[in-house]
Amino acid sequence: MKQSLSKIASNQELLLGVHLMWIDDPGIAAAARAGQFVTLRCEGLILRRPFAIHQVKPRQVAILFKAVGEGTHWLSQRGKGERVDVLGPLGNGFNIGADSSNLLLLAGGIGIAPLVLLAQQASVQHRVTLIHGASAGTQVYPVASLRGNEEHLLPFADRVRFIEVTEDGSKGHKGLVSDIVTDFLDWADQVYACGPVDMYRAMSQLATACGAAGGDKLRKCQVSLEVRMGCGIGACRGCTVITGRGPRRVCSDGPIFELDDILWNQVRL
Repeated sequence: MKQSLSKIASNQELLLGVHLMWIDDPGIAAAARAGQFVTLRCEGLILRRPFAIHQVKPRQVAILFKAVGEGTHWLSQRGKGERVDVLGPLGNGFNIGADSSNLLLLAGGIGIAPLVLLAQQASVQHRVTLIHGASAGTQVYPVASLRGNEEHLLPFADRVRFIEVTEDGSKGHKGLVSDIVTDFLDWADQVYACGPVDMYRAMSQLATACGAAGGDKLRKCQVSLEVRMGCGIGACRGCTVITGRGPRRVCSDGPIFELDDILWNQVRL
C-alpha cells in the first residue's frame, strides 16, 4: 500500500458520463491485482472515494468511474498534468483455481471496471467469456476500442468472448445479465461478477433454483462489492457487511467475497 500525489496522464469521457483516467503511479501499477482498488481524495470532501483498478500499464494505473456525485464530478473535471492523492492498492484480488480453464465474468453497469483487468490478465492462460449488462447500448463497454488497441485502452486477447446485454434491447441481448447466465454455466469452471446489489440478489436466487452443477458455480461465484467507505484500510469498520461467518469489512476482508458468503437480505449499501 502506498500513498502519493500522482500525476494524471489522461482523463477522457469513454461513454456518456463515464470517465477513464490514467494515473502515473509505478508503485501501484507494479503491485496491483485484478479486483483490488485505490482510494482518491476529492477536493472539498472528507472521505476518500474508492475506485476499482480498471487497467494497468508498467508505470500507470487506470480507473473507470461514472460522474454521479460531488466527488466523481470533481474528478471528471481534472485534466492531464494535474495531481491527485492516491492510496493503494487496497483489498484482496480475485483468485483463479489451478484447475480452471474457462472463466465466466458477469458485469452489471459500471461493474465492468474490475473485470476488464481480470479478463486481460487471465486470458493469457484461460478462455474468458465476459458478459456486460447495461441500461442501453450507449452504456455498453466499447470493446471495439480494445480490439483496435487504441492508445488509452489495452487490448483483449482473442481468447476473450464479449457478450452485450441491454435492458432496452438496443444492443446485444435484451434483458439482464441474470437472464442469460445459465446458458454459460455448463461451460464455465469459475464465475466472477461485479455489479449492483439487485444483480447479486437475483444471482443468489438463481443459484438456489439451478440444478446442482450450475447452482454450485453461482454460489461459489466471486463477487466484488462496491460500497461507500470511510478509511479504506479496515480501521473504521464503516463498510462492514454481514456474512455467514459474521461481520466482515469490505475494504480489508474484501472487496472480493463468494456470493453465498453474504447475507443479502441484510445488505444495505
